[in-house]
Amino acid sequence: MDHYSRFIDKAILDYNSQGTSDKNLIKNTMHRMIEKKIFRTIKRESKNEETAKKKLEEGNKMISSAPLEKLIEIYSEVIAYALPGSELLARGFANRSAALTNGGMYEDSLKDIERAFEIEYPDNLKAKLYARKAKNLLALNSMMRSEVDDAITQANIWVEKMDDDNKKRVKKSLEQMKTDKSFKKPVKFWESSEFFPKTPDDNPKILRASGSIDIKNSETFGRHIVATKDIKAGETLWVHRSYAFILKSEYRYRHCWNCARYTLSSVPCSQCSNVIYCNEKCRDIAWHEHHDVECPVITAVLALKICDEEKCFLWVRLLVKALKEFGTVTALYKKIKEINFIEDPISKLFTGNVYDDTKYASVYSLFRSKSNPVLTEVIAFKIVGIVFLLSGTTEILGKRFDDPTELMNNKWAIFIGNLLFRHMEITQKNSIDMMSNNRQGNSIKCGLFLAPFQDLCSHSCDHSAHPLSTGDINAMIAVQPIKKGQQIYISYGPHYRKLPAVQRKQLIRMNFKFWCQCTACINDWGPNHRHLSCVDQLPEKTTYELIKILWKCNMHIPIMKLLKERSTKNITSSKIIEIISDFSKMLNTIGSDRYPCEDMEKGKYVLFDVFDCISGYI
Repeated sequence: MDHYSRFIDKAILDYNSQGTSDKNLIKNTMHRMIEKKIFRTIKRESKNEETAKKKLEEGNKMISSAPLEKLIEIYSEVIAYALPGSELLARGFANRSAALTNGGMYEDSLKDIERAFEIEYPDNLKAKLYARKAKNLLALNSMMRSEVDDAITQANIWVEKMDDDNKKRVKKSLEQMKTDKSFKKPVKFWESSEFFPKTPDDNPKILRASGSIDIKNSETFGRHIVATKDIKAGETLWVHRSYAFILKSEYRYRHCWNCARYTLSSVPCSQCSNVIYCNEKCRDIAWHEHHDVECPVITAVLALKICDEEKCFLWVRLLVKALKEFGTVTALYKKIKEINFIEDPISKLFTGNVYDDTKYASVYSLFRSKSNPVLTEVIAFKIVGIVFLLSGTTEILGKRFDDPTELMNNKWAIFIGNLLFRHMEITQKNSIDMMSNNRQGNSIKCGLFLAPFQDLCSHSCDHSAHPLSTGDINAMIAVQPIKKGQQIYISYGPHYRKLPAVQRKQLIRMNFKFWCQCTACINDWGPNHRHLSCVDQLPEKTTYELIKILWKCNMHIPIMKLLKERSTKNITSSKIIEIISDFSKMLNTIGSDRYPCEDMEKGKYVLFDVFDCISGYI
């Protein structure tokens, strides 16, 4: 246990004996930490050539034995730690390009090759890189095009800079390319964006949402989403980018810090070694939106280990986005006073006359969960630590504070601390696990995200809408016909086919602090429950139409088996779209009046499986 942790433990005992109120928690915590001189020197630099060199050596030793994903991750760390414009950075790109070529990922390899050349890759190694470029181009298209000729010409020019052994290898490789073009087939990864629906734009009150839904409020459900007209299965209800997300530490060198997508040919932050990006565009967007402020804070937090990084980074991200929206701490303070003055719980969420989930108002007014007193005090110490790091590494308080004692009576520092505390309470209740499907067919939690509009939906163990995600963008799709006036239900936990009602209710109670009273729980539906078929109850004309659709749907069953096993090489995106369309048509043919029934439940479950399999594919 370090000095910081011991101080927290002792201070909690002192706090409990004094009975400090929540209102003054941050202020009093700050005073006590300053008096105890608990803060150490802030680490400001995180690029490290020595670390980059060690990682490069590690990757080179494993290049012929390690799994491709692990090798790419190691070289991505090299790129993250290397100094901008350095030879180590160029070598990181070049060596990763070799791994990508070996894995059949030729387009990504070409990106890394060009980046290595831009950083002045060593002259005595350029021939090898040009030869690899030619190989990639031929593997993508076996025709000897001008780009291939240029790469081979450059390889022959630079080969004279090499030692004799390497010169022979490169020349032999170039000769073989002219005759042997049997390269490994290019590997094409699925992109969940291929299946993504068009963003709705016909709702005048809720941006990027269908005109078929609205926000309502009641004593029983609080704020919730309802259908304003009949909705068909397969309809897109909304498409929203998460307001903020954070990656778990073990995925920060695999996924883009801006869009959350898995990336093979990433680029680093130019200031820190903590994160990577899909490309230069994502890097620039992130820097403008949040990373210019959070970059040094993340470095300092990781060095001091003052809190659970995954959670506290999300609190900081919310703060930075709010400050970016309003410009200054003073302007943010005034906006919060305005929101607090609004009594209507729905109007609190609006910016102007519309609900816009990219605006801070949609986040600030989300429901918060209160912590127990001991946990509250622990978090207060961690939050004050973050405030000190913010004040010492950024100028959000008007200037940079090198001496923590200057913050003793700074009202804006106290305000920022209280706001971070509120963010903790909001994310504790509303943050959602960011799940992705890896190449082995496993669903993994790679981070947390906050989606304000999705958080307004009520839960049901037999939900009527299901998410489809790509990176940090989420679409919500109706998976059954929904009548006008009915709520849009999503799932906070397991479907009733996964667990008995008693266990589901206990799980929801533990995680979300309410007893589930959905139809499935009230009627005690569980894994062994069976609904009756409704086919015999349908009119003759509808039955005939349904039989035709069911026959077509049954033809998709072998494809669904491959999809669930992640055997996706021969499954086209058009086939997936066809499956979604056919099963949605089946559900709509049966109609909402006959739900629940065995036939509709099977159709819903197919849509669950499809959306889960194609969401967040990495």
